[in-house]
Amino acid sequence: MRAPVFAKSLCLALSTSLSVPAVVFAAPPPSSPGADPSTMTPEQKLERAKQLFGEGNAALETSDYTTALARFEDAYYNYTPDRHKFNFNIGLAAYGMGDCVKAKAAFQRFLDLVTDDPNRGEAQVKIMEIERSGCANVAPATTTTTTTTTTQIDDENDDAPVLESRQSQRDEAIERERDAADAKRKSPLMITGALLTGLGAAGVIGGAVSLALANKKANELANLASPGPTGFPAGDYADDAVFDLDRNKLPRNNVGTVVFFTAGSVLLVTGVALLAVYAKNKKKAAKRKSREDDEEDEEARAPRRVQLTGFGPAALPRGMGASATLRF
Repeated sequence: MRAPVFAKSLCLALSTSLSVPAVVFAAPPPSSPGADPSTMTPEQKLERAKQLFGEGNAALETSDYTTALARFEDAYYNYTPDRHKFNFNIGLAAYGMGDCVKAKAAFQRFLDLVTDDPNRGEAQVKIMEIERSGCANVAPATTTTTTTTTTQIDDENDDAPVLESRQSQRDEAIERERDAADAKRKSPLMITGALLTGLGAAGVIGGAVSLALANKKANELANLASPGPTGFPAGDYADDAVFDLDRNKLPRNNVGTVVFFTAGSVLLVTGVALLAVYAKNKKKAAKRKSREDDEEDEEARAPRRVQLTGFGPAALPRGMGASATLRF
């Protein structure tokens, strides 16, 4: 009987040290028969948690969500309460069972306690799916009633007793991670501009090489046509090599020079233009993001107004009174 008490105390102590509401951690399930965590060394607890994790994953792959949830919760609550990544697996198993309340709480604990993990994106998507479906809305909005007033809490704080962060904070975290991913993703405009710029530069270089070769062949023909010591040209036009140089090689070099220079110049100019457009759009996006951030800061600093949404008589234990519903 000591195992559950120890596990509860350990979970509550961990909750206090992380500044997370104690209600975030549900009461742990009973530990496996014959395995008393209080008598085990940290290494033995870790090995037991690994074993339970493997069993839970195997059950998850066969869609045995009940078994998977029991294994993951046993490993997390009873043996490794500091391994908060278990919350992601708990959320998956609970989501597969259709327990949206437990799944949402587990995914949010995972996001609150594990700041750097590749599964954060999937956890955020699962929370958004649960919130869109409304399957976790099993209780009415939290209200606080006094003898004269009933105060209705804002809808986005309905899950405040269960989750550490507010709905707006979660949305902002998702938006920040999306912005970071977009910043890392290469823009097609930038890729196309860089590719065309490289091809254009290669074309211009090719044109310069072709021009140099054509100039060399023209000089060679000029030397062959110049009178030698005897007064006759040194080259013989009837020679196949001289004929090929004059009628084939030199004209091909001239055409290649024109093609390389023309195509290279067009590609180079187009690529530079695309890069300039990309830089301009990026600068505009940065200014727009900065302006939106400033507007959000102003809205956050603005005082929230209290709205009276309802008023009427109310029955009290010792008579009649009035009830008012306020929205913050």
